[in-house]
Amino acid sequence: MYKRPRIIKLDGKRDPEFYRERTKRNELFLGIDPEQMNRSQQRLAGAVVGVAGSGGLGGGLAMMLARLGVGHIKICDPDSFEISNINRQLGATPNTIGHNKSMVVGNLIHETTPDVTVEIFPEGMQKHVAKEFVDGCDLLVDCVDFYLVDQRYDMHKAFRESKTCKSCVAGTVVGWGANVYHFTQDGLTLEEFYGIPPDAQQTEEVVDKLVKLQASFLPRFPSKDAIYDYMRDTGNVPILSLAPALGQYMIVARAALILMGLDKAPYCTELPPMPSYLWMDASTMECGVYEFNGEFVNEEEFDQHFTPRLLEPSLA
Repeated sequence: MYKRPRIIKLDGKRDPEFYRERTKRNELFLGIDPEQMNRSQQRLAGAVVGVAGSGGLGGGLAMMLARLGVGHIKICDPDSFEISNINRQLGATPNTIGHNKSMVVGNLIHETTPDVTVEIFPEGMQKHVAKEFVDGCDLLVDCVDFYLVDQRYDMHKAFRESKTCKSCVAGTVVGWGANVYHFTQDGLTLEEFYGIPPDAQQTEEVVDKLVKLQASFLPRFPSKDAIYDYMRDTGNVPILSLAPALGQYMIVARAALILMGLDKAPYCTELPPMPSYLWMDASTMECGVYEFNGEFVNEEEFDQHFTPRLLEPSLA
């Protein structure tokens, strides 16, 4: 029998007039007539969204969801802020170093949007947390670190067993770009996609597989070898401070469309479920829907643009 998860609940104070005033500039883009616009906003107000992870993607997008008008948000993360998080993570300041990320982000959301109910799970995504975290959610956002395979498996199992959760949306940032993808309850599972057994050792081969499965577009520079050397030397993933904002927007946009029932034609172009994903990169101006297949899409990207012959004039 699993122990009960620790939960800190910050109840939202419902105030229809305040809610209407703070969300009214959204509505024109939430439907084709006033009735549908209002209905879409009310669907957001009544929605429960679980955001697993409060770091580079999760913290900022949880705040976006609150500002958009989602009425109930669950967040979880066991990690504490460190100095290197200041470059990109909501809530990371010199004063919050060493503080639990989900606690800081949850309180920021509650202070910014006091009509939103926030449930904080500071133990992070664990086996005894997964079911209660997902229970009651209308949509799940997976921002758990990609290498935490067991934790993600527990969460996705709970998602597939949920009677209310419509979709599980996730994404990754790489270099100057970001992707977004989503799982359905009856489609490709994370376990099938990974093909990695639970409790697998994090060998270089396993990490390489995980990277290719979710970060299949390489940046134009630096070289792939330089990126892998960085990860090997530091034990961390390099992250450009600008990219999470793009990833947050892409994830929240697709999540909101799903919650409002506007994620298909004629309202928008439908994003096929996994293994399909949408990729955007402002530096190369690449944007499109692709499929993860366990290989890099553009492994020769660096060599095509930075061969010795091309570099010679700039070195002269």
